[in-house]
Amino acid sequence: MGRKAVFGKCKALYGRTILAAVLALILSGCGATLLGGNKAEISSVIWKHRDQFVRIESQDRGNTTPPANDHPANLSTEQIQNMLGSLNVQFEGNEKPVSVFTFKELEILGEAISSGLAQAGPREDVTFAITGIHRDFISFNSDRAVSTYRVFVENGQFNLIIGTLHEEYIENTERRLYPLVPGTRKYTPPNPRRIIKTWQVMPEAGLETKTIDGRERHDWLVLNTDPELWKSAMAEKKEAKETAKEAFREASQVREESAQLEVEQQKLRSELQEMKQTIEQMKQAPAASAPAPVAAPAPAAPAGIDKIEQRLQILQRLKSKGLINEQEFRAKKQEILDSI
Repeated sequence: MGRKAVFGKCKALYGRTILAAVLALILSGCGATLLGGNKAEISSVIWKHRDQFVRIESQDRGNTTPPANDHPANLSTEQIQNMLGSLNVQFEGNEKPVSVFTFKELEILGEAISSGLAQAGPREDVTFAITGIHRDFISFNSDRAVSTYRVFVENGQFNLIIGTLHEEYIENTERRLYPLVPGTRKYTPPNPRRIIKTWQVMPEAGLETKTIDGRERHDWLVLNTDPELWKSAMAEKKEAKETAKEAFREASQVREESAQLEVEQQKLRSELQEMKQTIEQMKQAPAASAPAPVAAPAPAAPAGIDKIEQRLQILQRLKSKGLINEQEFRAKKQEILDSI
């Protein structure tokens, strides 16, 4: 019995020691490999602002070692901006597709990604997280959405793997516990606990999606690096944006002019009503003043004539603006003249 008791205590102590060692490895970041993971090694940070970043890190590894990248790669800032800026995505429940990247995001990412690809080695990728204001994103807690990506050049093609896309960005989050994770070569099924809208990147000339082991990866985009192809696509997108802006300006101008016209018409209606009342008063004035043979004050006549001239001018304005037709104009004019 004594031996069994001692053996049991030693076994329990040994188990606790092993568990403590594993936990220490995990907390220190060295246990990722023991658990079948792969901790990225960040070799360089190209750009960083709060939670946003563009950096060079080691290739992510799935079940197999990925092929070497064509790095360093020479892609200009304009070329990267045109490729990324041409991408559109359709979110579930939205009426129209929206841009994957805003023009503000492209201003930051173009130069940073170009610099990262030029510095990266064959076993390194460029990863980035960016926040922006997107029309498809609506939240009561934040006006910005966050997206994460991984890019690299392989076999002469620009690869873009999307991690998160236009999801709610919450500031002051502890990123050691809730990191912004870039896209990965290894397929990760959606987390059923997370409520996110499904999306689909819209087809473009020079754009394909990766297929691995018979599974089409809608989050893994492969882009032709021909600069003229994307330059043309981006030019069309900018032209469409300018056309939409111009249409919006014209619509705003029409609304403003319509409102002004409505105010003016209301004013003219009031003046017309006042003119009608004046005409009625002028019609009744001779009958009321008939019993008095004495001459009326001479200054009253010019004042009445001025009033009639003013009414005739108002009547002419109503006709010019199309508020009354020719027949109504003639009839009202004759009424005014008859009242003299």
